[in-house]
Amino acid sequence: MHVVDEGWSEEWSHPGGQLQPVACSSEAAHTACALLGWTVSHSCRGVSRASHSEEDMYRAADEIEKEKELLIHERGSSEARLSVAPEMDIMDYCKKEWRGNTQKATCMKKGYEEVSQKFTSIRRVRGDNYCALRATLFQAMSQPAALPSWLQDPELTLWASLAELRTAEARQMACDELFTNEEEEYSLYEAVKFLMLNRAIELYDDKEKGREVPFFSVLLFARDTSSDPGQLLRNHLNQVGHTGGLEQVEMFLLAYAVRHTIQVYRLSKYGTEEFITVYPTDAPRDWPVVTLIAEDDRHYNVPVRVCEETSL
Repeated sequence: MHVVDEGWSEEWSHPGGQLQPVACSSEAAHTACALLGWTVSHSCRGVSRASHSEEDMYRAADEIEKEKELLIHERGSSEARLSVAPEMDIMDYCKKEWRGNTQKATCMKKGYEEVSQKFTSIRRVRGDNYCALRATLFQAMSQPAALPSWLQDPELTLWASLAELRTAEARQMACDELFTNEEEEYSLYEAVKFLMLNRAIELYDDKEKGREVPFFSVLLFARDTSSDPGQLLRNHLNQVGHTGGLEQVEMFLLAYAVRHTIQVYRLSKYGTEEFITVYPTDAPRDWPVVTLIAEDDRHYNVPVRVCEETSL
């Protein structure tokens, strides 16, 4: 399939040889293609890289400033800023963030208490519009588990270098370093957006040919703003990191793109069947699992350090 729309259509090629269109305007997007072993024919308007001053569409200005302070390295403001803050005790974090006795605060406290039965610590994730991608990829890349076969292509240099790290400590250090390097970090997000587009194209083609597809893809293309991959790119993927984050149905697409099951503790849903949401529910058994915490379905943090009794 070849999707064409004036002002954004360009061709890229990956090692498999298949050609598809892509929006690619920023230096980060070109670097992203290089990370994946793809080439881009030309640049045109499309995705732009988020900057420090870019408006966060999720929270008020005072909250953004508060997060900036939390994400400054402990050794001083002259150090590189972490996109994922150092870990802290999960209940200490809860007490710091939710001090009141409102209905929402009570719900959050109960949710964190439940999560603390599985994980002892939390790492706060920068809350811009790349938040869902950042949290998911940080968890996926930190895991000591073997990378999926599709990531073991020698042309995927970033992933290949991580695969060579044999210990959890070494991989964690490499991830921490990556998430202080803005050029590499944002290029990674753009690369994953390309993967999401490619997966969406495959699913759309399968649906058009009458093949069985995951139910989420039916919902994905049932939206007025994403009835085909071209609209999905223009109206949704191009906006991720800029004016919006990932919507719930797009979390499924992210999971399919990176071939990881994404398990999310949705604290605002504590006490309901949606408290623990899994994207997707029918993933292949060989997919690794990453776990996230969401307070409002827009901002994601990462739980770390599985409780000893839980890991037995």
